[in-house]
Amino acid sequence: MYRYSFDDSPGGSFRVSRERYEIERDALRLLLSKVEEWNTIAKEHGSIAEPYSAEADDLRHLISLREEQMNDESLRNVYRERVSIGNLRYVKAALLYSIQVQVTELERRSVQWPSAVIDGVRARIQPLQNHADAIPYAPCDLYSELRLDFTATDSAEGGWDVFICHASEDKEAFVRPLSLALREAGLRVWYDEITLSLGDSLLRSIDRGLARSRYGIVVLSPSFFAKDWPQRELDGLVSQEVNGRKVVLPLWHNIAVDGVRKYSPTLAGRLAASTSQPMDQLVEAILSIVRR
Repeated sequence: MYRYSFDDSPGGSFRVSRERYEIERDALRLLLSKVEEWNTIAKEHGSIAEPYSAEADDLRHLISLREEQMNDESLRNVYRERVSIGNLRYVKAALLYSIQVQVTELERRSVQWPSAVIDGVRARIQPLQNHADAIPYAPCDLYSELRLDFTATDSAEGGWDVFICHASEDKEAFVRPLSLALREAGLRVWYDEITLSLGDSLLRSIDRGLARSRYGIVVLSPSFFAKDWPQRELDGLVSQEVNGRKVVLPLWHNIAVDGVRKYSPTLAGRLAASTSQPMDQLVEAILSIVRR
């Protein structure tokens, strides 16, 4: 169960660029907005107190510190001494939440937006992830509440028919056209273009996608297998399937059965489609399973 906590022990001293400080401030503002929304909902439904008042106070304090230091427009770097671990955990949670918000927006808008707009928005996500990765502490416990919030939103919107798990190297040549073709065919597609390229484990990515989708399309390729994922995570694909129900749909991209068998005999023995087929045939094969 979630409980408020704040670790005020020192986590280190840092010299941070103005641009990075602005990224932190904006992410903290976004997180504060969500926390204030929860507090408002609680009060409107009869709560005596605001359940996240301490978190809101912490966030306002962190934001005000950054705004004060950024008032000097000539300042290009900010030196922060003896930053608390609690401070850093809040910042990491805010950055990860900001990434989630922007990725979700990309997923919802990808059919409407042209590729240049999508690429421009995605370019804003990478610095957030780089900054989050540089913080050597887990996000604050509040982040578990944020993840539940996203899961509830996904469920309310009906989830997705399929998700696509892939290596970033295969995005332009195959995965993006496949995603667009499936959407044009009427499927709801969860297309996480950044997860694998940012180093998430395969199993975590598949768990997230399958939790919100009916089927998972996994694009197996030399680039996919070149990622540093242990064999047990690949074998974890089939562990998602129970009672004989097939949920993982493998596609072989620029790889043959021997190449797949080298990394996973289990996957090599599964019926798969090759991306050497025309796109319309691949889409039809996927539709035949999803709409069965």
